[in-house]
Amino acid sequence: MNAQVEPAPWRSENSDERSSAGLRRRLRGTPGWLLVCAGIVIIFLALGVLGNALGSGPSGPVSSSYATNAQGLAAWAELLSRTGHTVVQLRTPLGQSRLEPADTVVVLDPDALLPADGARLLAFVKDGGRLVIGGSDSQSTLPAVIPRPPTWSSSGSHSQVAVAGGDATVSGVSVVRGAGEGEWTLENGYRAPLRGRQGGSILLERSVGRGTIELLADASPLQNRLLASADNAQLALNLIGTRTRPVVFVESVHGFGQSRGLAALPSGWRLAFALLALAGVLWILARGRRLGPAEAAHVSAQPPRAAYVEAIALLLRRTHDPGKLSALLARLRDRR
Repeated sequence: MNAQVEPAPWRSENSDERSSAGLRRRLRGTPGWLLVCAGIVIIFLALGVLGNALGSGPSGPVSSSYATNAQGLAAWAELLSRTGHTVVQLRTPLGQSRLEPADTVVVLDPDALLPADGARLLAFVKDGGRLVIGGSDSQSTLPAVIPRPPTWSSSGSHSQVAVAGGDATVSGVSVVRGAGEGEWTLENGYRAPLRGRQGGSILLERSVGRGTIELLADASPLQNRLLASADNAQLALNLIGTRTRPVVFVESVHGFGQSRGLAALPSGWRLAFALLALAGVLWILARGRRLGPAEAAHVSAQPPRAAYVEAIALLLRRTHDPGKLSALLARLRDRR
């Protein structure tokens, strides 16, 4: 007769109970501030993940190729990229940048334009470059490039019609829709390929040296809100010139600069890394040894003697041959 000794069931139950009790004691012994900080970290991480999943709303400076809001130029930049142009977003100051004569440079609604920046742009045009410049504050920014710019008015026509016999700038363009936020009233020797109802023009152009300057009194026809209206998209493509010309959107005039090291990471990533570092510190504090008396080691307790005796009595009662059971118990005793 072979006897199979099964592991005592009380050991696994007691072990689970001891683990739960130990966890409860550890949580009760954890400082309240530590739990609060851990909760804040978890909440911020969850909000960051949720924000990245849902994305942020349209934002960005006026007439910036990074801006996805109504007054941004992100749609124009994407249109140019899809039609074969190389699109570059220039974040370095103009005075430190290298502009190639084969480029078309876009400077619309700049925050400011220093005289040194204007001189750099004018030299670029004279060398054969193409410059698209202007916006709703042209009178204060254009003098850095052009000493005597055309006369600008803050009110303009919402609809501009291409002049018959116009050049390549209005090829395939019949009507251009705008927001009426500006118009050139006196041309001062510039060509006007578009005309409004009152005789003003949203666009003037002029050859300087070997290059061309395109002056926009209102950038709204090229912005996200109106690019798909009328023939605005065709005008946006024509302003760049041939399809082989790379396009440089100057973003340093909108407050963007070069970022290096950790500053080059998106702000959301930097916040996530900081929170993860804080979570790591909190985990170290929670898991580290604390000063105080040593805790007694847990020893597996044997079952009570009464329970042991009752179990043996139950076995003796159930068997019809107590002699064999006694011999088996004796052998098991001798093996110990």
